[in-house]
Amino acid sequence: MRAVKGTGRYWLPLLGSAVCLIASLFVGPVLVWLLLILAFGLILDGVTAMWERAGSTGNLTTYRQ
Repeated sequence: MRAVKGTGRYWLPLLGSAVCLIASLFVGPVLVWLLLILAFGLILDGVTAMWERAGSTGNLTTYRQ
């Protein structure tokens, strides 16, 4: 159960972005624009969380300038 809960942090944003992209096929142009922005943000969130989990890649607070 812990493994499913742990990987949900990475897969739920990606699944949410897929839902946003599919939903954008059935709505008006303004909502499509907003759903595409939301989908892109969710993809970035999920992928960067996966990269951080991959090991020693750091995060936004690791390399301060």
